[in-house]
Amino acid sequence: MLFLGPTAIVAARARPLPVVASNIEQAELLAAKDREVLDRIDHLLAEQRLSRDENLTLSRLARRAGVPARLISGAVNRLARKNVSQYINDFRIAEACRLLRGTDMPVTAAMLESGFQTKSNFNREFRRVTSLSPASWRERNRPSPP
Repeated sequence: MLFLGPTAIVAARARPLPVVASNIEQAELLAAKDREVLDRIDHLLAEQRLSRDENLTLSRLARRAGVPARLISGAVNRLARKNVSQYINDFRIAEACRLLRGTDMPVTAAMLESGFQTKSNFNREFRRVTSLSPASWRERNRPSPP
């Protein structure tokens, strides 16, 4: 009996470690699923212009995508290294930039058209993405008159 205790401990330690390849495969599967979720979200936000919906929430996005909210949140966090709100706002800022560059639309109109409800959030997010105020960005990025 005294001999079996240490033998069992040694035998337990001698077992092979879990296969690292299966961990790598699991990580690759998760990354592929994340990419699929993000592609679906990108399609909704850009091509179906869902990012312009000022009432868009993670729950509404999840319903439209047919994907659980926690999967969307996880995919955005892991692949984009942002939260869902920042990810959506990146699409909105891209639209605002397009409007500011290509039209004479007032900044406030571009803000509303791109899906923002408040000027303070728009300005904060615009600076986060571009490092400039919307007016300064427009000044630097407008095409020169012919």
